[in-house]
Amino acid sequence: MSIRGTHQRTLRGSARGRALATAGAGLLLLAVGCGTGDAPAEPPTEDPGGSSGADGEPSDDPTGPETPAELGDWAEVPAGAILVASVPGTAVLAVGEPDGGDGTREVAAYDPAGEELWTHAGVIEDYYQPTTMATGAGVAVLSPDGDSVALTMLDWADGSELWSLPADELGSCHEWRFADLSAPDVLTLTNDGAPCPGSEPDRAGAITIDPTDGTVREEHLPSSGTITTVAATATEEVWSAETTEAELTLQRFDPAGGEVDARTMPWDIPLADDLQPRSDDEQVTVNQVTADLAIVQRWAEDGLAASALLDWTQENGADDLLQPADAVEPCFGEALTAVDVQVEGCIRVDITQDQAPVQSLGFDGQERWSMPGWAGLDMEVPAQVGPVPVGERLAWVVSTGEDLLTAVDVRTGDELWTLGEGEGAGYVTFGHVSAAGVLTAAVTAPDGPEGQLLRIDTATGAELDRQDIPGGWLSSTESAAVLSSPGADQPSLLTLVPAG
Repeated sequence: MSIRGTHQRTLRGSARGRALATAGAGLLLLAVGCGTGDAPAEPPTEDPGGSSGADGEPSDDPTGPETPAELGDWAEVPAGAILVASVPGTAVLAVGEPDGGDGTREVAAYDPAGEELWTHAGVIEDYYQPTTMATGAGVAVLSPDGDSVALTMLDWADGSELWSLPADELGSCHEWRFADLSAPDVLTLTNDGAPCPGSEPDRAGAITIDPTDGTVREEHLPSSGTITTVAATATEEVWSAETTEAELTLQRFDPAGGEVDARTMPWDIPLADDLQPRSDDEQVTVNQVTADLAIVQRWAEDGLAASALLDWTQENGADDLLQPADAVEPCFGEALTAVDVQVEGCIRVDITQDQAPVQSLGFDGQERWSMPGWAGLDMEVPAQVGPVPVGERLAWVVSTGEDLLTAVDVRTGDELWTLGEGEGAGYVTFGHVSAAGVLTAAVTAPDGPEGQLLRIDTATGAELDRQDIPGGWLSSTESAAVLSSPGADQPSLLTLVPAG
């Protein structure tokens, strides 16, 4: 489960994502990574990392901690628990069985020893979009309130309510979700969908709230059409695609300052006509490619229908705003991909091929490197996949070929470290505890549920510890990770950076 985009990256096949969004939107309280709610869902835009060039000079900005914190031992927590928020010393987990009546689940806080500190019931379940958010002021949660939601801030120490906003104060006829951004001074909520009756033309597609007292700020992203939003994590903004019968409007919104930059174009200009929805079941999405480059896509029920690029720096007429997206689309199309904006590329597996290679592609459409065999990235849940810092370089970590785990430089293909040489590959989910400089990995055998749980020094590839597990998958934040157990008779496991 993600609470901040800069620490949760997703590898997901878009076709599978749409199927899960349709059939399983109530499975989990919050997605492991960013995504969408209603089908058809767009492939996620991920957040920045960094890497070095072939000459060894850092070309991006690796995000590893300067002085890693200590990480506590694995502690038992309730079966099926999922990590939704944390600060050093306290981890908030979704626990217990979902309430099938109102689509909610209980959250509970735990210390590094696995002792329960407090519980809070009635938090909305959502498989792809955040409904729990960590802030310096407390833990923000979303709960059902009529046809919409209420927002409540809970105290980290005891779970007591600090303030609450009911649905009528938030406005909109759609359910709000948190934008997965890391800006500490503002909470940003978004909602997607058609215009709300009686609120046109100024229905807010995104609103901002002061986390210290719940004040709804004036800054918002207006919308008068059908809107879809996405967290543009490289610039800490919300980007949106808004459609009406007459035109397409693309907007970028800065939640901290409130600035909105919009580009509006009629449907009859080149490339825009391919993006116009053909039915109510189709969706136009926007995702961040670079700080100033967006990919705009139309998704039909059977998959990706059209793509185009928008350069936000262009101030020409509407006819010149959109450009072909052929070079970028392989990282945002139907294949299994994880995108990293800062390194301007992705890792990709074409799941339509048998034994397809693992590819690293740049946004110029060029292959940077490839490795034979399946990546080993578990798709039973939206898996956390993104570059991790290895010294001054960044690497994708894969399980393929004869070795358990291999860290591969995102740009050059250099193998930076290998763990479990000759042990064979398996299916793997990750939890990157960046505050401790530790990568947690659950690797399960391809032909069965049994596996191993490992903690690894991301800088060196040194194995810190491992244990046998019956299966499961990982969720993480910058200060904690949880292995969610596969069955009700096995506890989940929590590792957490202690307070102080």
